[in-house]
Amino acid sequence: MARLACTLEDRPLPGPDAPDVVALMPGPDAAVVADDDDGRPLGAGWWHFHEPPLLRDANGEPLPELAMAVLEGQRGQGIGAALVDALADEAAKRFSALSLNVHIRNPAARLYTRTGFRVAGSGRGWFGVAMTRPLQAPDAR
Repeated sequence: MARLACTLEDRPLPGPDAPDVVALMPGPDAAVVADDDDGRPLGAGWWHFHEPPLLRDANGEPLPELAMAVLEGQRGQGIGAALVDALADEAAKRFSALSLNVHIRNPAARLYTRTGFRVAGSGRGWFGVAMTRPLQAPDAR
């Protein structure tokens, strides 16, 4: 899924050892996999800490950066939104916000906007957009 998260639909998948793929791999504490009734993965989402951080909170602490991918044939069925919401619920226990970097041409930008992310500035690369989603701690809801 990390390879899929590193490319646009009309581009070839990067190799499994490509620097972009390795940098995007999930950490040990924040990964969610969506699978079908037979246990086949349909998509995955995770957060990680990138160096340098994409965005920081009001105290200057790095914000975790969301990464995700949903298989092409499974998109548009709510899997991406469910992954984002599950990760946001978990992140809210520890962080004030989530961040992400999305390519300006990536159709997933609409998903991120629908799930509460807002443009926060320039992201990584020539066409990257940084987005953030404020989080509420579970007991504050």
